[in-house]
Amino acid sequence: MCRLLNSLRQQFLFVLLTIGVGVAFAQQVPQYTLTMLDKYRDNPGYGGMDASLSITGAIKSQWETFPGSPKFQSITAHMPLYIAGGGVGFQIFNDAIAEEETTGFEASYNYVYESSIGLFSFGLSLGLAQKRLDGSKLRAPEGIYEGFTIVHNDPILSDTRGAGLGPSTNFGVYFANDYFEAGISIDQFLGNKITLNNTEETTFSLKRTFNAFVEYSYPLNDLVQLYPAIFIKSDLVQTQVDLSVRADYQDVYFGGLLFRGYSAQTIDALAMFVGARLSSKLSVSYAYDITLSKISNYSEGTHEIVLHYNLGKPIGIGRPERIIYNPRF
Repeated sequence: MCRLLNSLRQQFLFVLLTIGVGVAFAQQVPQYTLTMLDKYRDNPGYGGMDASLSITGAIKSQWETFPGSPKFQSITAHMPLYIAGGGVGFQIFNDAIAEEETTGFEASYNYVYESSIGLFSFGLSLGLAQKRLDGSKLRAPEGIYEGFTIVHNDPILSDTRGAGLGPSTNFGVYFANDYFEAGISIDQFLGNKITLNNTEETTFSLKRTFNAFVEYSYPLNDLVQLYPAIFIKSDLVQTQVDLSVRADYQDVYFGGLLFRGYSAQTIDALAMFVGARLSSKLSVSYAYDITLSKISNYSEGTHEIVLHYNLGKPIGIGRPERIIYNPRF
C-alpha cells in the first residue's frame, strides 16, 4: 500500500507539472469549502463590506493521508476607508502541493458606490507571489534514479531546487444589499509568469481564473435564517461549481452542506460544516469534505478550519465635510 501511495504521489505531481511544453501549469488556485465565510479572499471588491475591521484565518488539509496532498493557510484583513470612499485590505497565503509551494502577499483598495438598490464595489489587489519547487524529489516514468543519480529524461523537469518571484494581480466587482449579494472577480488577470532560478529555469504561467459568487438571504422564521449560495470558478478549460446552503440559528450557531462538482458527469465532494459565534466579535467554523471521486480510495477526506474576528464598531467618522477657506480670516 505504501509503495502504491508513493507511486500515486509521483504520478499526481508529474501530471500537474508536465501539462504543456516548456511551461508548467500546476494547480494554482487553492480549493476552499468555506468560501462564503471569507468572501474577500476571492474578491477584492468585498473589502470593507463587513462594516468594520474584519480578520479571518484559515487552515485547510485536502485529501488527508494522500501523499503530497494540498495544504493551505491564509490570513485576510479588510476594513472600510470612508475618507477614500471605499475599503482597503490585505491577505497572506501559503499553498503547498507535493514538492511545489506558493507563498504570496496582496494588498487591495476598492471604491464603493451607493445606489438606490444597494452597494456596488470595484476592487483591485496587487502583490507578489513566490514559487518554490524541489526538482530532486520529482519522479518521471522514463527517469533514472539509482543511488544519488537523478536523471528525469524530460526537458521540462528540473533535478534541483528553485524559487522565483512574480507579481500577483486581481480585480473584482461586488454588489450587496440587505438580502442579496453577488460578485465577479478575475485572479491573475495580467497572466504573469514566474521563472525559477533552477538549472532548467522552470517557468510557471499564472493562469487567469474567473470567479462568480451569488448568495441570497431568506428568513425561514424568527429564529432561522437561510443563505443559499452558488460559487463558480473557471480557467476557461475546467469549470467548478459549488452549491451550498447555510442555516443561522439566532445569529449564534450555524451549519450547512456544500456539493462540489466539475460537470454533470464529474463530482468531487460533499461537505458538511458547522460553526458558532463565541462572542460578539469572534466565530469559529469547521468543514469536512467527503470525497466522492476515485481519490476517496486513497484519502480520508478534507478538513478546513476558519477563525473570524470582527471589531464590531465603526472605524473613523466617514467622509470629512468640505471646508471653504475664507481669505478674510
